[in-house]
Amino acid sequence: MKSILKKNVKIFLIVAMTLILANILNAMHPFVLKRILDLDFNNTNITIILRNLVIIYILIHIFLIIAKDLKNTAINKAMTKILKDLREKLFCHVLKWNMTTYQKYNSSEIYTRLTADIENVSSLFLGTLQVLVNDILYIAIMVAFMFLADIKLAIIGSMAMILTALVSYIFTHQVAKCSKQILNRRDKENMQYSEMYNKNKLTYLFHLQKSTAQKINDTLDEEFVFRKKFIFLESFSYPLSTIIQALAIYIILQYALNIDGVFSLGSIYLVINYIKECRTPLNEIFDQLEEIQSSFMSLQRINVLLKEDGVEDIKKGESKKSLKGDIEFQNVYMQYGEHNVLKDISFVIKQGTVVTIAGKTGVGKTTLANILMRLYPIKSGKILIDNEDISNIKIRDIRENISYISQTPYILDDTLKNNITLGSNNVTDEKIELLAKDIGFEKVLNSFKNGLNENISKEKLSLGQLQMIAFLRAVLHKADIYIFDEPTSSIDLRTEDMMQKIINKISKDSTVIIIAHRKSTISNSNKIIYLKDGKVDMIVNKT
Repeated sequence: MKSILKKNVKIFLIVAMTLILANILNAMHPFVLKRILDLDFNNTNITIILRNLVIIYILIHIFLIIAKDLKNTAINKAMTKILKDLREKLFCHVLKWNMTTYQKYNSSEIYTRLTADIENVSSLFLGTLQVLVNDILYIAIMVAFMFLADIKLAIIGSMAMILTALVSYIFTHQVAKCSKQILNRRDKENMQYSEMYNKNKLTYLFHLQKSTAQKINDTLDEEFVFRKKFIFLESFSYPLSTIIQALAIYIILQYALNIDGVFSLGSIYLVINYIKECRTPLNEIFDQLEEIQSSFMSLQRINVLLKEDGVEDIKKGESKKSLKGDIEFQNVYMQYGEHNVLKDISFVIKQGTVVTIAGKTGVGKTTLANILMRLYPIKSGKILIDNEDISNIKIRDIRENISYISQTPYILDDTLKNNITLGSNNVTDEKIELLAKDIGFEKVLNSFKNGLNENISKEKLSLGQLQMIAFLRAVLHKADIYIFDEPTSSIDLRTEDMMQKIINKISKDSTVIIIAHRKSTISNSNKIIYLKDGKVDMIVNKT
């Protein structure tokens, strides 16, 4: 955060200068009117003096408009720049996390930090704080001008401002508390609405309509009570501030008219004008104090992510441009938190073979693939590729030489071609079309109006079609090791047979690991490793 503020220090200086200038000009024009009211109209040069003061008054307003425009332009540019820098820094930091760190947060938390929280923080420095500083500066300048005009009247005016500030603080604080209570009730209502919608069958089958309606009505009644209090507090603060100002004006007029002393008409006007002017900035100040609390909470949440040290160094280790494909697990243990997922796993996979990892759901098949790609660390043991411990090889080189299909295909909201090539220039349209024909995806491809340039998404395609796209992507990105996690679970037997032929073809030069349940997939493997309760239950070698 400090680095971003230092980077934008020039912008902050420009904002500060325009802020000071705008506030001086804003508070100065009543001071010019004071001078006009205090003029001696018997003076022979009255016309020239009056004309000069009117010109000054007009120029002040012109410069005020320019200063405010410069200030707003500088603030908008700065907020846009800081917002971009903050999001870029946080996104790049999160992008470097290892998978263990990712598991500490859900997607909605990270999304909220990148959007709403960062907007709150950026507005803190050039929105909330700017308004706060602007209002404090404006009040300070008004008080200074009052004391320049008349010390006695300025004391009365200052006391009126203090009372107005006290009223503003009390009511703003109470209004904020009511707002929080209303928001809490709204959140509770949303949860109840969501529960009612998601469990509507249960509601109907067990006749829970009456009790559900009563729960929601009770919450609505609670919200209604706080809303009435909110309306009362908001509506009562304005007339109370007006009464305080009216009393201050009455005291000033009484003091000026009935107590011995000479007070100029301009001084009386100036103090009364500033008393009336102070209410808006005072209300804004206490409103901003609530906003600052919210912004600082957002800043704390962002700092939690930025302080995460689970950054993955993908360039650390020995460089390995290609892998032969021989794999060996030696007494490997792996755990998520305190739970052991894999226990004493040992097996050997030779290059140019097709190996199936089989077993019931939850026995650790996918986890085994994840640790081979170094997505998660192991607790103990060794994983060797080409007789070398993978912990000594660059993570980037391992992943660049492994092609992977997950259980749920990852599809970008982009064109079909971009989903397959992922930016690689080595994957041509001809290669895509040829492989699509070999696995029976050609009909689907031809059904698209724009062919490979068709924009696709998960909603437009069946799960089987998505799996075929993921298969195309994995095979066309040639690798030394292929890992297919349930690649044919939603595909018909004919398409599976075509895909199996492609797998047999690529296994001549590469190692293929398939995580599967289907007997047809298992039967085509050179080796089957059965897992049970996180352990190797049985290994079947086939000739």
